[in-house]
Amino acid sequence: MVGRNPSHTREVAATPTDPQTVWITELDQGRATGTPAVVDGRLYVSVDAISDTARHRHRIHALTAATGEERWQVPLRSEPNGPPAVSGDRIVVTARRSLEQGRIVCFQTRYGEEDWLVDIDARLTAPPTIDGGVVYIPDWRGQVHALSVSDGSVLWSRHVDADGSGRTFPESVAVLEETLYIGSQSGKTGVVALDATTGERRWTESTHAVTGGPVAHGNGIIVQSHQLVIAFDTDGSRRWSFNVLEGTARPIAVDDRHVYVAARNALYAINWNGKEAWVYESSGERIGTPTIAGETVLVRGEDHLTALSRVDGTKQWTATPKGVGRAVVVPEAIFLSGADGTVIALGEA
Repeated sequence: MVGRNPSHTREVAATPTDPQTVWITELDQGRATGTPAVVDGRLYVSVDAISDTARHRHRIHALTAATGEERWQVPLRSEPNGPPAVSGDRIVVTARRSLEQGRIVCFQTRYGEEDWLVDIDARLTAPPTIDGGVVYIPDWRGQVHALSVSDGSVLWSRHVDADGSGRTFPESVAVLEETLYIGSQSGKTGVVALDATTGERRWTESTHAVTGGPVAHGNGIIVQSHQLVIAFDTDGSRRWSFNVLEGTARPIAVDDRHVYVAARNALYAINWNGKEAWVYESSGERIGTPTIAGETVLVRGEDHLTALSRVDGTKQWTATPKGVGRAVVVPEAIFLSGADGTVIALGEA
């Protein structure tokens, strides 16, 4: 799941402190691998398989997290939108059937059998968010859909703007305490909060186009609009904004101390009062998506992975894995998608 939890805070309890490559798995006829989902000792990763002999261009593979051994693979009939979301014994993937049509597919975790499929008559680019046995998916026509993970039945589907003002929701919803938070990139742009059980609107606050987030935390709701980071209280009250030089559209990480936002070649840590806590600047390299791991924040550069202190941004360690994608972190390991259809696991030496 994007952000590793329904709130998308990108925070885990710990990570290896001297990470070394422990396995590399090359997936059959894979050209590129997506960001994995890691649940209960397994990785679930999407693969773009393009060759003269590949039977299916898009697939989902299940790997054993400890060894990289492949357990199963199943075809996807459409291009996936990002990492799967996993709940219990089910894996949910959103995909694009065409430019203006989407698909939601559920598989069983044990052997990858397709369990249910729902087609959406709208463009989908958001990966799914699962909370409490419900999968939430927004679309580009201003609708939010809530489906039962167990059988795919539609619990509710809500058009956020009945007046046809043209909101688009390209990114995942965040869920916190029975409330959904979504950000719009067009039409009546801004942040919308919905009741997770009914889809009824709780509040709407205007911003420019939301290019990052929302991320939901007990301290507040965080979104990014180009270079501007904005914090709201959970009741919709606007608290503060912070300007990030050369801000980019990358996921945001949040903990009880700071909001971590990547710029072109810097990582900003912002206090919950909206003031700068510290800035880490790389030597001209692009900074990747931050992930909070224990007392550190992990960021990728072009050819290395760096751990920074959450307190003051000082460098704790650097590793040079061969992966090219976003780091997915669990306490025991760090997983990366590699070039040419590979998945890489880093662990303690």
